[in-house]
Amino acid sequence: MFARSMAAIATLLITVGGTVTLTDAIVLADSAQIPLRLTQSQRRPARADWLRELNLSQEQVQKIQEIRNRYEGRLTEQRQAVRQAQQELKQLMAGNASAEQLRPKFDQLQALKQKLSDTRMESMLAIREVLTSEQRQQLSQIIKQRGGKRDRMESPF
Repeated sequence: MFARSMAAIATLLITVGGTVTLTDAIVLADSAQIPLRLTQSQRRPARADWLRELNLSQEQVQKIQEIRNRYEGRLTEQRQAVRQAQQELKQLMAGNASAEQLRPKFDQLQALKQKLSDTRMESMLAIREVLTSEQRQQLSQIIKQRGGKRDRMESPF
């Protein structure tokens, strides 16, 4: 039982960081079209090319920016909640917490991560609606070419 709990928690700690989605690519778009978050662009500069390769119209860029703005606050809050729960779980793991104390914290963390994933999916679906069928196919090819590194959730298009 202890080994199973430890394996689950180890898996949890390894998978920290979240899912890279289309919204992350949007954040990293060309600064002339969509403002960048400097820390994101420094971590993954190659992703900035994704949207340029899609040849988005100005209208598409504007709509994507609006979608990004609509979800940005919620995503930031949810990421922070996940980070806080992860930190709390790590502290409990490092201390003398019992399995009965660890399980609820783990369950809370899983629920927060699911909520974050759901919000990312909502934003990705909204952005997907802005893209043409050809652009969706192009994006799928770009993701495949780059090996989907860090993409833990299969792209729906």
